[in-house]
Amino acid sequence: MQLFNSKKPAYQSNEAIFRSAPMTLVQFYVTMELARDLVFTLGNLGQVHFRDLNAKLTAFQRTFITELRNIDVVELNLTFLFSMMAKYSTFKGDPFANLVADENPLPTASEMEEIKERVAAFHDKIKHLDDSHSALELKKYKYLENRHVINSVHNFHKSSLVPSNQDADDEFRQFEIEDDDEEALLNEGRNSDSFEIDRNSIHETSTNLDGNSLFNSICGVVSRDKIPILRKILWRTLRGNLYFNDIPIDELLPESLERQSDLVHKSVFIIYIHGEYLRERVRRIINSLDGHIYDNTGGGAGGRLATLNELNAKIEDLNNVVESTKSHLITELLVFQEKYPDWYYVVKRERSIFEELNKFDEDSTRRCLVGEGWIPRSEVENIRRALKNLVRAKTASANNPLVLNSEISLSNDTLNNQGASAPPLFAVGNEDQHGNDEDSDDDNDNDDQDFNFVAVLNELATTRTPPTYHKTNKFTLGFQSIVDTYGISSYQEVNPGLATIVTFPFMFAIMFGDLGHGFIVLLIALYFVKNERHFDSMRKMDEILGMAYSGRYIMLLMGFFSIFTGLLYNDIFSKSMTIFNSTWKWEFPENFEPSLNSSVPLVATRKGTSVYPIGLDWAWHGAENGLLFTNSYKMKMSVLMGYIHMTYSYFFSLVNYRFFNSRVDIIGNFIPGLIFMQSIFGYLSLTIVYKWCVDWFGTNRQPPGLLNMLINMFLAPGSIEDPLYKGQAVVQVILVLLALCCVPWLLVYKPMILRRENLKAKDAGYSDVHSQRHHALQLQEEEEALVPNGEVNSETVGLHPDDEVDLLNEAFHFPNDIEPMVGNSGHGGEGEEFNFMDIVIHQVIHTIEFCLNCVSHTASYLRLWALSLAHAQLSSVLWTMTIQNAFGATGTAGIIMTFFLFAMWFTLTLCILVMMEGTSAMLHSLRLHWVEAMSKFFEGEGYLFEPYSFKNIEL
Repeated sequence: MQLFNSKKPAYQSNEAIFRSAPMTLVQFYVTMELARDLVFTLGNLGQVHFRDLNAKLTAFQRTFITELRNIDVVELNLTFLFSMMAKYSTFKGDPFANLVADENPLPTASEMEEIKERVAAFHDKIKHLDDSHSALELKKYKYLENRHVINSVHNFHKSSLVPSNQDADDEFRQFEIEDDDEEALLNEGRNSDSFEIDRNSIHETSTNLDGNSLFNSICGVVSRDKIPILRKILWRTLRGNLYFNDIPIDELLPESLERQSDLVHKSVFIIYIHGEYLRERVRRIINSLDGHIYDNTGGGAGGRLATLNELNAKIEDLNNVVESTKSHLITELLVFQEKYPDWYYVVKRERSIFEELNKFDEDSTRRCLVGEGWIPRSEVENIRRALKNLVRAKTASANNPLVLNSEISLSNDTLNNQGASAPPLFAVGNEDQHGNDEDSDDDNDNDDQDFNFVAVLNELATTRTPPTYHKTNKFTLGFQSIVDTYGISSYQEVNPGLATIVTFPFMFAIMFGDLGHGFIVLLIALYFVKNERHFDSMRKMDEILGMAYSGRYIMLLMGFFSIFTGLLYNDIFSKSMTIFNSTWKWEFPENFEPSLNSSVPLVATRKGTSVYPIGLDWAWHGAENGLLFTNSYKMKMSVLMGYIHMTYSYFFSLVNYRFFNSRVDIIGNFIPGLIFMQSIFGYLSLTIVYKWCVDWFGTNRQPPGLLNMLINMFLAPGSIEDPLYKGQAVVQVILVLLALCCVPWLLVYKPMILRRENLKAKDAGYSDVHSQRHHALQLQEEEEALVPNGEVNSETVGLHPDDEVDLLNEAFHFPNDIEPMVGNSGHGGEGEEFNFMDIVIHQVIHTIEFCLNCVSHTASYLRLWALSLAHAQLSSVLWTMTIQNAFGATGTAGIIMTFFLFAMWFTLTLCILVMMEGTSAMLHSLRLHWVEAMSKFFEGEGYLFEPYSFKNIEL
C-alpha cells in the first residue's frame, strides 16, 4: 500500500511524459457566497479533477437542484428558439464563430436572472408569432384545397355533362342536366375508375336537381396514397352503389389541416351516392382516413364561380398577412440571433458550474461547501494564488460597490504577481490599504462581512489511487490516445505512449514498405497539418474525417517511415529503383535473343566483393528466386524486430519495479523472466545475425535451418544435425537448463518472500504486512506534519477562530461519499488483507502466461513478414493487370488506353493498397503494441485525469 502525499522530490514536479504527473488530493472549503465564483475560477484554470462527495445521493437530493431546474427551463427555451432559426433559415455558417462570452467574466446572479427573463420574453414572442404564422398558413392551405376542389368539380361537370356541339361560352347551359343526359352520364361512367349505381335510385333522385342535393355528391381532398384504400372501403361498404372519381393535385399540400405536418401529394375525390344514411357513413370513412370534405361545391356554375371568387380574395388577403407575420418573425429572430451564441454558452457554463457544485458536501454548521479534487502537484501554487486573488477581489468588490466584475482578472500574469509563496490554508477577509487584515475584534458589525468570502485549500495525505495525467501536445496526443484506448496507465507507471511515437509508425512501415505508397500517405498527412486552422474551426466533423485528422501526425510518421522502408526494400509501386549500380552481373550465352530464348535460364554472378550501398539490390526484382530471397530476409527480420521490441518493453518493467521499490518483483519476476527470454529467443536472434555474417559459399557448407535447430534444442538437447558453430551442443544444453530453472524460480520466490514478510509483521503485532506498511507511512506523514515542539505546523495557521478547519483523521469520511477517507479507491492499491493462496494462484497464472507468451508473441511478429510480402505481391499484380497493358499500344488507341488504365491503376492503388492495406497494417501494428509489447510491463489499472474545464463545453 502506498500513501500518496505531497512530500515528493522536487525533480518529479514537471514529470508527465515518461510517467504520469504526480498528483495531490486537495480539499476546498468555500462559503456559499463564493462557491460559484470559485468553481468558475477553477473551470478557467482547468487543472482540478473533482471527486463526487455526494455519490450516494440522487440528482433530486442534491443542494443545487432548484438552480438546475431553472436552467433546464432556459435551455428548453433556447432549444426552441434555435429550432425556429433553423426552420426559417435565419443564420448561415457557424453561429458560434463570433463567440465572446467565453472571455467575459462570470455574470452575477442578477445578470443571470436578466438573461433568463430576456430569453423567456423572446421565447413567448417568437412562439406566439410562429403559432400565428402556422395557423394562418393552415388556413391558407385550407382555402387552396377548397379552390382545387371547386376547380376539379367544375372541370368534371364541364367534361362529363356538356355535349361536344354545345356553346362553350354559355357557362350556365354547360351545367343544365336533363333526365336523359343524367342517365347517359351514369351509363357512361361505368368504367375502370367508377362503380355502377342502381338505375332506379337515380330515377328517383333525378327529379330534384337543385342546389347542394345534386346527385347527393360528396367532394373533398385526401392523400393520394390513400385513394386506393378509400375506393376499396367504399366499394365494399356501399356494395357498389356509388360513383367515385379522383383528380390528382399537382401542388403539395399539408397532410393535416388541424396541425403542422409534412407536405404531401393529395387528390380531389368526387363521390355520388344516394341517401342520407349512406352519406353519413361515407363521411365517417373519409374522416378516418384524414380526408377533408367541402360542402360549398354544390349548386350551379354560377354559385361555384362566386365561391371561387370569394376564395381567391381570401387567399390573397391571407398571403399578405402570412408574409407580414413571417417578416416580423424573421426580424425578431435576427435580433435574438445576435445574442444567442453568448447566452447559450453562458447557460451551458452555468449548468456545468452547478453540476460541479453538486459534488460538494454542504456543511450547514459553517455555512460553507467542502469539495475534494485531484490536481497536479506542479499546479498547487498556481491554484492557491488564483483562489487568494479571487477572495481579495470579491472582498474589495463587496466593500466598494463601484468595483465592476470586469476589473477582476484571473489571468496567469495576474496570478504570478501575487507572490512566490502562499500558505496552503488561507482565509482572506477584509484588508486595509496596506494589505494588513483588519482586527475583527474592533468592530463586531464588520466581523461577519469580513469573512463572507472565505476560500481554504487544504492538501491531504491519502492512500487513494490518484488519476493518471500525461501532458500531451497536438503531436503526441494521437499516440497517447492509442495507448489510452487499450487502457489507462496505472498511476506513475511507465507511459507506453512515449515509445509508441517511434515504434508504432515503424512497425507499420515494415508491413507497408513502398516508397510510392508511403509518399501518398505523407502527402495526405501534410495536407491535414497545413490546414489545421481550417479543420480546427469545424465544430462538427464527419466521423471518418475526424479520425483521420486527429491522427494526422501518426499518418505523417507512417508515411515518412514507409518511404524509408520502401527505400530499403527498393520498391516503388512494385517496381525497383536503379539508383546505384548493381553488384550482380547477368551472364548471357552467345547469340542470346530475349524474344527467341525466353526459356533459357540466366545466372547472375557477383561483381567482386562489392556491396549494394543501401537496401536490396535491384537485380533481385527480376530473378526467379527473388521471392525466396525476400521471404527469407523479411521473415528473419521480423523475428529480430519482435525480439528487440519485446526486450526493450520488458526492461520497462524493471523501471517500474525500481520506481515503486519492489525488490521482490525484480528478483522474483524480472530476472528469471529475462533469463528465460534470452535463453531461447535471444539465442535465436543471435544465430540469425551470425548466419547472415558467415560466407557460406566461401566455406562450401550448407547453411543450417534455424527453425529445426530451435525445435531440436528442446526435443533432442545435445544433438546437432548441421552445426552452426563449434561448441553449439554445449551452449544449447546450458541455455535449456537455464530456461528450465527459471520456471520454478518464477513460481516460488515471490509467494515465499511475501509470506515471510507477512509472518514477521504478525510477530511485530500487526494484522498483516499491508497494515505494517500503512502504519509506517502514516508515522512518516505525522513526523513531517509536526514541528519539533509537537505543535501543529504553522501552515495551518491563518483561519478565522470561528471558521477553523479541523485536521481530518483516518476515521473521517463524508456521509454521502462512497469511498472512505483512507483506503484504496477501487482503482488500484493493495488494501485487501494478505492472502497467501491468492498470491500463489496469481503467480502461477503469471508464470504460465509469461512462458507461453514468449513463444506466441515471438511468432506473432511474423505478421510483419506476411503483410509485407502480401503488400508487395498485391502491388505487383495490380501493376501487371492494369497500367502495364497500356505500354505496348501506340497512336490514338494507345493514348486512350493509357489514360483509362492509368486512372484505373491510380484509383485502385488509393482504394486498395493505400486505404485498405494501410488500415490493415495499422491494425496489426496496433495489436503488436497492445498485446505483444505492452503486456511485458503495462498494468493499465488507472483512471484518466479529467479536469473540470470550460473548454469541454459542447456548443
